[in-house]
Amino acid sequence: MKKKQLSISVEGDELQISIGIDTLCHACEVGRQYGLGAVKITDDKAFLKGIERELKHEDEDGSTPVHRLFDEAVTQMLENGEEGIEPEEDA
Repeated sequence: MKKKQLSISVEGDELQISIGIDTLCHACEVGRQYGLGAVKITDDKAFLKGIERELKHEDEDGSTPVHRLFDEAVTQMLENGEEGIEPEEDA
């Protein structure tokens, strides 16, 4: 499963997001070339623990990168007119 591609699915009442460590490392090495500078991951297990810590890291307001990911997805859903969501009317 180390090479498992990114998978996002709904299983029952859960949103499941998973990716194999090899795929994640490759994506992070290649993706950084788009303006952030190239990196080489030298210890995939240590890197995976670091990614976990950073995704859980809370800013002063308590938000994490994962919260911001969901916020952006919801914003896009509203802009795209997706079903199952609508903006609240101002009180």
